[in-house]
Amino acid sequence: MLPLAALAGLLALAGPEAVLALGPGGWASLTAGIFLPGCLLLLFVSTGLQRGELHSLRAALLRQGRVADQHHLALEALLAEGREHTALLREQVRLLLGGLAQGQRQAEVAEALLRETRLSRLVAEWDVTARELSVLLAGMWRLAFGWRGPAGPGGEPGAPLPLPAPEELPLALLRLLPASAEEMARFEVDERFVRQAARYRATFAAFLDQVPETGPMNRALFRDMALGRVDARLALLPRPDHGRVVPPDWLAPDSMAAE
Repeated sequence: MLPLAALAGLLALAGPEAVLALGPGGWASLTAGIFLPGCLLLLFVSTGLQRGELHSLRAALLRQGRVADQHHLALEALLAEGREHTALLREQVRLLLGGLAQGQRQAEVAEALLRETRLSRLVAEWDVTARELSVLLAGMWRLAFGWRGPAGPGGEPGAPLPLPAPEELPLALLRLLPASAEEMARFEVDERFVRQAARYRATFAAFLDQVPETGPMNRALFRDMALGRVDARLALLPRPDHGRVVPPDWLAPDSMAAE
């Protein structure tokens, strides 16, 4: 305000001519004196405002930095929690796979035990069936060869014929029975032998129904045994005639089998 007051006093005392008499240098000094304080004041105010804005901006940046740090810490906590969950899931998966492997081993052991039990039961059934078949083979052998040998001189009764050993009976019947249907058609056999053969085949078929088609003990294995070959050979015989009455003086098959 001081330059303006000086200009006003100069105009009041000397008039406009005094102002014109100042010349370019005076005018410049006068103009600078008039406007420079305002410019300096404006510069000071703007500098203060800028510093205030910079301070506010710094405070906002610091707040944003603290918020970013908090977000970073929260993110690290989430990542750590995710890693823990991942480790927990991996452990659960490992335990689950271990349980599955153990369950599979238990299932394999149970299956092996079941298979072994089936084989043991099948072996036991075969032992019982083999005894029954041996009894029936003994009856057929007696029907074919009788109880005694040829009569001696003077009508003396022949010596008793011993049964072959159990392991030899199937081979004896195989040697006795024809191997083809044509030869079997010419084979003379009575009804008792045919009925014994039917009982033999029914017993062997009932056992084969319990044997699987595949595996270590299958039907082909038993059919290839001597008792199975006898069954195949007996299949060539005619079917039994159950309507035919067997005379009572014939030797009963049960009594022959008991021997």
